[in-house]
Order: sequence, then C-alpha cells, then structure tokens
Amino acid sequence: MPRVSGAGLSPALVDTRHEYGHVFSIYVPIAIGVFAVIVLVTAFALLRYTGRAPERAAQWRENNRLEGGYVTVLVLTVAFLLYLTFTAEHRVDTVANQQRPTVTIDVIGAKWEWTFAYRAYGITQRSGTVGRQPLVVPANQPVRFNLRTLDVIHAFWIPHVRYKHDLIPGSTQVSTLSFSKVGLFQGECAEFCGLRHADMLFDVRVLAPAQFQAWARSGGKAALT
Repeated sequence: MPRVSGAGLSPALVDTRHEYGHVFSIYVPIAIGVFAVIVLVTAFALLRYTGRAPERAAQWRENNRLEGGYVTVLVLTVAFLLYLTFTAEHRVDTVANQQRPTVTIDVIGAKWEWTFAYRAYGITQRSGTVGRQPLVVPANQPVRFNLRTLDVIHAFWIPHVRYKHDLIPGSTQVSTLSFSKVGLFQGECAEFCGLRHADMLFDVRVLAPAQFQAWARSGGKAALT
C-alpha cells in the first residue's frame, strides 16, 4: 500500500493503513470520551435525583450558557473530525492519482458476486456465489481499480489495507492502491446488498512482481503457489 511522500520527494504510494489508522486513533479516544461523559452524567442524575418528590421533579429550569457551551464544543469537535477525515482522504487521493499503474483491474459488483477483469491480459476472475477465484495483484506496485456496480450499492473492502470504497450505480470510481506484503488476504462487500450479501467474499492474492507477470502472461492459468 502507498505511503505519502514528504516535502521535496517524488510522489510515492499512499499508505492507507497509516493514513486511516491515524484518523482512527483520534476518532476512538474522542468517542470513548463522549461515551464516558454521557454515562457519568446519566449515572449522576439517576443517583442524585431519583428520590425527588414529584412536585420537585416536575420543575423546569434552563441554563443557556451551559447549553450553548455544550453545543459549541460539539460543533467544534465535528468540524475538527470532518477536517481530519477529508484531509486524509485528499492526501490519499492526490498521491494515488499521480501514479502510473502497473496493472488496471475493472472491479464489477453485482448481486451477489465480484468480477475482476484484467483487460490488458484478457483475464476474468469471479468470486462470490459463482465460486472463489482470487483477485491477483503484484506487491509494491501501483494497482488501479475501476470500481462499478451493475445493480445496487456494493462496497469494495479489503481490511488488510484498511480500504473500503462504495460502488455507486451509474458511475465509475477510480482508486489506486499498492500491497506491500506478499500473501493471501480476505476481501468482501461491506454494504448490505440483499439476501446473499454474506456470499460476496473474495481473496486477494498478492504475488511478487515477477510471479504476477508470469501469471498474467499465462492468461491466468499459471499455478498460484
């Protein structure tokens, strides 16, 4: 997977695990903090005011400054998280779009299967309700995915690289990724798309570049070892 280049360096591949891992590491503490505050305030209210007489419990009070401060903190927190998210997404997309891909793969989602088409090599792999042929990619090289769906919204998700992208009907989304580790990794549809959604699974087989070229030149018939 790519890593964002530093100042003065030529563009490199975007490390989606690092980029989105950084965003995750900020989201989670904030979410835990908000949850903790809600639990503590709720517990305090239950312990402090449960025994009130009915006439006192029915009293209405307001604190505009406290409520205004609470709303302000929430708005600033949401604005910060949106900025953080879109900044990371912009870095990933900008660097990835500058890459010249080694291979381009058309990824087509349909109920309830995936089709991976390597037009340059005349190879088509399918996975889902029709079988379990892998998505084969080279390691440490930019791979461009043209993502589209033939029916409803699907989501192309590869947890290993922490990458998920929705496939929107009527349009094609383009993503460029790289896989830094040779091996076998799981992928799936992460958007509920019907009764057999759970069958939309696929394997990502990451090969050394020379092995990938041998597989591609064989029309996908070479053994994957």
